[in-house]
Amino acid sequence: MKPMRTKDLRKLLRQHGCEPSPAKGSHEKWTTPGGHSTTLKAAAKDQAPGTLRNIQDALAPELGERWIEEAQK
Repeated sequence: MKPMRTKDLRKLLRQHGCEPSPAKGSHEKWTTPGGHSTTLKAAAKDQAPGTLRNIQDALAPELGERWIEEAQK
């Protein structure tokens, strides 16, 4: 998995029906329609591969096992 721009990740999350939730600090919380949630570094220009894997794994029960990797192809 390669790094992804934060604005592209936000767009991808919205395309999958996710919505930002209130959060404090330098992170954003995103929630799926089914209630699964994850956080991302809001101030970062790019999201690192490890962060993307964590986000993908956290939302996999609802969005599929490799939903970020498929979007990067």
